[in-house]
Amino acid sequence: MISDRLRLLTVPRTACGLLVLALLAAAAPALGASKDPAWWPIQVKSWYGIYDPGRKEPGHAAVSLNRPKLEEWVPPRAPSGRYTVAVCVPHLKDPYWIAVNYGIIAEARRLGVGVRMTVAGGYNEGARQVEHLRSHLKDGVDGVILAAVDYEGAGPVIDKLREAGIPVVEVINDILAPAVSAKALVSFHEVGYLVGEYVAGHAEKAGPDTLRIAFFPGPKNSGWAPETLGGFMEAMEYYPGRVDVVDVAWGDTGREEQARLLRRSLAEHPDVNFVVGNAVAAEAAPEILREMNRAGKVKVVSSYIMPSLYDHIVRGEVLAAAADLNLFQGRMAVDMMVRIFNGEVPGRDFPFRSGPFIPMVTTENIASYPYEGLFGPRDYQPVFHLDPGE
Repeated sequence: MISDRLRLLTVPRTACGLLVLALLAAAAPALGASKDPAWWPIQVKSWYGIYDPGRKEPGHAAVSLNRPKLEEWVPPRAPSGRYTVAVCVPHLKDPYWIAVNYGIIAEARRLGVGVRMTVAGGYNEGARQVEHLRSHLKDGVDGVILAAVDYEGAGPVIDKLREAGIPVVEVINDILAPAVSAKALVSFHEVGYLVGEYVAGHAEKAGPDTLRIAFFPGPKNSGWAPETLGGFMEAMEYYPGRVDVVDVAWGDTGREEQARLLRRSLAEHPDVNFVVGNAVAAEAAPEILREMNRAGKVKVVSSYIMPSLYDHIVRGEVLAAAADLNLFQGRMAVDMMVRIFNGEVPGRDFPFRSGPFIPMVTTENIASYPYEGLFGPRDYQPVFHLDPGE
């Protein structure tokens, strides 16, 4: 079922047990608690070497980097000086990015690093995010952690930040950007492949000869949504029956937009038996399927997990979601930045690119993945400003 090209990139199933233990250890208290428990080591996939984006493909590590290395991630020592990092994220319209905020703030606080966070407002707001990045050329920050809304659009301003001595660490969303210093992210091509494997395996057990799938990748210009679809389609090539992807509906990950896309697609394709796609679409799907009297007739699988989707899986309304462990990616981005502050060289002293293993969280195994370990406290509210040492 696994293609030769992806064999080295897919998650060893034996690693999942280690990952569960890391998640249990990472069930963190509220940020006001006196001590954030150790969340490491976690199992990661890392790439070392020199970043040359000349033959870089979205969703894949640059071919100039060394072959992936399986290792354990351990954070750096706290920096000796006072540093402040700007954090630029697409939005906080869904709890996925609130969990990322938690991971960044928790790790920055543990290491004594200051944070200033800005929000672009959505995946259609590339120009606004570029303006936020430009503002950091003169506002005194020491580094930038960026979750880009556009795979290519921020490259020129990142060049200027690098020239000004301000390192940029990319988090969650892949980016081309020749001047980016490091990346804390997973491959969403691999995410899509794992989701496809799950859908195919579930369908084979259930027995339908033909899969009729409506797919909701997310924003077309992002560094993750097209790659999710590509990985999914590659996995479906191995399904022994017929696969009809009857609709691919692109759109921003706001709930209103995804609900609109779902209603249109399900009305136009009444024979769909799987809804697959981004977590916002998957979270909205059970309610919309009930409205259309199709609950139980259409299976829902998500390409990533977020807090509001967790309870849908517990209730069996969503079958499964890939867990890209966004909270841990946020922590790792802070660690990478601190290593740069400490004088370490990306690609040599620590990975240029690294991300956690990706488990599939399902209705059968979700009890092994505590909510707090995946996302932080349920009552967490995002923090936009943190002073060094606070």
